Amino acid sequence: MFEADLLKDKNIIITGGGTGLGKSMGMRFGELGAKIVITSRKQEVLDETAKEMKSAGISVLPIAGDVRNPEEVDRVVQKTKESFGTIDGLVNNAAGNFISPTENLTPGGFKAVTDIVLGGTFNFTLSAGKEMIQSESGSILNIVT
Repeated sequence: MFEADLLKDKNIIITGGGTGLGKSMGMRFGELGAKIVITSRKQEVLDETAKEMKSAGISVLPIAGDVRNPEEVDRVVQKTKESFGTIDGLVNNAAGNFISPTENLTPGGFKAVTDIVLGGTFNFTLSAGKEMIQSESGSILNIVT
């Protein structure tokens, strides 16, 4: 359906990239030629996913970081620039959830979820977006669950 090199020479950061939808998108984007940066809080999960991607011939850089922390987000963005030169795409995919009925969700639990989903999206969009504005190129995909 897509040309094999559709994303050749594109560098894409995927938050929540170690598992689930983020991992699947990273695999597909990599198959289409993109260089992938996957980020989440757990380096060991990222390393396992990166190993799978590399075995499929995908160029991937796993960088642990917490989307809720602007300094960690800036570090991920800077490491991406140092390694790949530019940021062509950002997928804000990181999510947090509590598996419970809504009536049992505490205000603290709700805040934790919104800090990841909304705050993390803001932090990465701000940091990577500044780089995209400077390079006059880039795309951002926000996934909200």
